[in-house]
Amino acid sequence: MEARVRLSSFGIAITGTNEREKMNQITITGNLGKDPVLKFSKDNKAICNFSLAVGQRHRVNGEWVDGLTMWFQVTFFGGSAEKVVDRFVKGNTVTITGRLAQSQFTTDSGETRTSLDIIGTEIEKVERLSKDDAPAPSTQSEDAPF
Repeated sequence: MEARVRLSSFGIAITGTNEREKMNQITITGNLGKDPVLKFSKDNKAICNFSLAVGQRHRVNGEWVDGLTMWFQVTFFGGSAEKVVDRFVKGNTVTITGRLAQSQFTTDSGETRTSLDIIGTEIEKVERLSKDDAPAPSTQSEDAPF
């Protein structure tokens, strides 16, 4: 039996089944907020970090208006981390699948805050059509019989 939660205004889908390893899975589409940064752990394991902006858009009087933006910190490990750094840059629109993780940090003013992070397992670039790539408007009249 599968549970599915969709927060479509933010482009977030959280899915899960009764299988323990799939209880915490997220698929999310957004824009890289900065270039991925590659670091290595003490045991030489690759770790890649970047921020992901997920915007909410809605229509007001027929016009699209930008709403809230949610920010996530995303981490990839191992060979995936190295591939992410080689293939993606700030501004790319991507779809990420992974699991949610919660972390705490202390601000410069001493406040403890909580962050919702994503441990990535898959990433795919989302290509956007440019105006030049968009299909040409139809030259057929609206009165066409078909």
